[in-house]
Amino acid sequence: MPFTTDAAWPAGLLKIFEKCRQSRHELQPLENRYYGPYNKLLTYCFGPDTFEFFVAPQSPPSELSPPDYFEYIVFLVVFDVQRRPVLLAEIKDDAWAIRPELRFKADDQIRQRYDSMLYDCPLPRLWGLSLLGTSLRVYCGDVVTRDLGPVFESRPSPGRTLPRKFLGEAWNIDILSQEGFDKMKEVVGDIVSNVAAL
Repeated sequence: MPFTTDAAWPAGLLKIFEKCRQSRHELQPLENRYYGPYNKLLTYCFGPDTFEFFVAPQSPPSELSPPDYFEYIVFLVVFDVQRRPVLLAEIKDDAWAIRPELRFKADDQIRQRYDSMLYDCPLPRLWGLSLLGTSLRVYCGDVVTRDLGPVFESRPSPGRTLPRKFLGEAWNIDILSQEGFDKMKEVVGDIVSNVAAL
């Protein structure tokens, strides 16, 4: 059944995530274990039998990643048929949800993606998903005003380490839960209806 008529995530998709979650000790970087499942999830959400959208991995522009940058970052972008971004997804491993400095870094990185992609979005809003394992934080950038929500939270005290609970509730939706499914229905529905109106 297609995403538009389904009432919950398909069992097969949940099984893919479970198997990949168990593959913690592989030699590849941990984030890589989620790229395949999220590619499958996004393809399912936007219709595997349609050619109106496609999912593609992207690397950040070189100006965002200095040559000596040790962390190789890939994120997924859903494009419309004219290769304009309509949704972006930054994927990190589960451990990023536990440490405040990694949550702060994940928030900063997705905001940088918005700086480089919001101008190219043909819709009123560019949606973004920050995924720390299966913990989800949804972003929304207004193409006209350039406002981005949720509002940026700066370091409480620049000269000190981050408090343990900093941004601790920000990734409060498990994308594989019913709440996560419903949130994705809302996001994808908004995108599809706005593309249809172009």
